Amino acid sequence: MDYALATLNYHVIGTDNHLKKPLHCRGSAFLVTLNQPLPDKRKMAEKKQFNFDIVTSTMNSIGTAWVFVLLIIINLDIFSRFLFNRPIRGVPEIVSLSIVALVFMQIAHTLKVGRLTRSETLLNLIRRKYPQAAKVLQGIFHLVGAGLFAIILQGSYSMFIKAWRIDEYIGAEGDFMAPVWPVKLIILVGSAVAIIQFLLLSITDFSQLAESAESLTGDEGGST
Repeated sequence: MDYALATLNYHVIGTDNHLKKPLHCRGSAFLVTLNQPLPDKRKMAEKKQFNFDIVTSTMNSIGTAWVFVLLIIINLDIFSRFLFNRPIRGVPEIVSLSIVALVFMQIAHTLKVGRLTRSETLLNLIRRKYPQAAKVLQGIFHLVGAGLFAIILQGSYSMFIKAWRIDEYIGAEGDFMAPVWPVKLIILVGSAVAIIQFLLLSITDFSQLAESAESLTGDEGGST
């Protein structure tokens, strides 16, 4: 039984390149050419992250809505002080608690859309000359970020338990009192979500690095 070489031409989505892979088949000599689109790995990754994106987007939307609520409360307090000389009780306490909660509710979405405050001057210089090294540094940055929020999560857990057990509150008895444990819980949840988001971004960075390395290897092999 003789062997024939069949060449399968896979058309890569988004590029004009074709990957040729030899296939040995039993039977008479023949040549088969198939144009089969390869699955887009980026779209597959986006589908896997879709459910988690709902979590970050929902938390960000709740935080944005709460900002508008704070805006209304603060303005009502200002007008009440100015017109009636009667401030609304608890506004300073609510604002002080809300600022911390808003940061941790929106940090993961801010990171996901690339708006987290950081200096990229050095990274941009490296990216122009050494794009692969820039990917490595960005992946390490996201891993370090996950580690830092893991430390925050570990330190905040005991604080949450303490606030829950002793029913810690802010304000003054007989005037205004607000429990602190909901904010501590938001810090825990926001830190956990931020850790996951950092890890997902790190996985994406190193996956893109591996893909680019494979493409370079393939190009060199094709040229030889």
